[in-house]
Amino acid sequence: MLQVTVQIFSGRPNPTWVVTDEDATRTLLETAAQEAGDAIGLPGAGYDGLGYREVVVTTAADDQLAWPERLPQAFALGTIAAADPSSSGELARRLIATMDQYRDVTLAEHALTPIGSQTQDFVLEQLDTFLENPPAWNRAMKAPSQPAERSSRQEKDVAETCTYEVSQFNPDYWNRPEVQPYNNCYNYARNYRTDTFAQPGRAHGAQTSTMACSNVTQAALADGLVYRYHCLPDSEYPRRLMALVVWPGWDYHWYREHKGDFWGHKPGATAARNYDNSGALITNPETCDRGGYTDFCRYFYAGKSVVIN
Repeated sequence: MLQVTVQIFSGRPNPTWVVTDEDATRTLLETAAQEAGDAIGLPGAGYDGLGYREVVVTTAADDQLAWPERLPQAFALGTIAAADPSSSGELARRLIATMDQYRDVTLAEHALTPIGSQTQDFVLEQLDTFLENPPAWNRAMKAPSQPAERSSRQEKDVAETCTYEVSQFNPDYWNRPEVQPYNNCYNYARNYRTDTFAQPGRAHGAQTSTMACSNVTQAALADGLVYRYHCLPDSEYPRRLMALVVWPGWDYHWYREHKGDFWGHKPGATAARNYDNSGALITNPETCDRGGYTDFCRYFYAGKSVVIN
């Protein structure tokens, strides 16, 4: 058996399914081995921004059919890390086209990200768009120098003056192998590691499957977040400023403000960073390049009493 995961989302679990057909498994492995030099990439070696990234294939059993020597135990298709992204994309397309056949093999991820024809068509569309116009990406971008600044900040609207704390950018904490795969954008923006790929509202029985600003907002409020300018008392120290965006109908994503007047984020299980899909430093989450996350929802404060899971 093979487990297949489309790396595409940030907040929700990625579409994942298990190929149980032995003939299909053997054919895929043999084809991938034949084209390994051109069509195969290592997981995480290609584009790592918001939106479609790659399709990761791994073994799902310890009595797997003979695994070709040329293939790593986990490999990526549909990736710009391959020598020939077009060939890599064609193999990914063939594999994704079988997704709907394996919907009866239920995984925990399916409660939040159902496998079926709708998801299959969406992923194929995103794959085609990705390959037609591969996104720019910059893995070498470094955090800017951090000026000495106050750890708190005041901001005003017509009625209130609110104080909140601005955290130092510390991606090394999130990008360790024991942390990175298990914590998503919501963990990062809240600045709280749960190792559960935290979902808005889940800790309080208010999780939503509808990916729209209003629904994700209500789920986050159930966790204890408050709207910006709804000031939190000093007893809620440290208070963070977060921003929510949505890929309409499909996913959500969160950002957190940092010292130095920029914002950080962590797309799904990928690395935390402070740059957008164009490789530019994020100085404004409303205007940065967010790919398919076109709906900017609003800003929130999160105090120490916010509980997520």
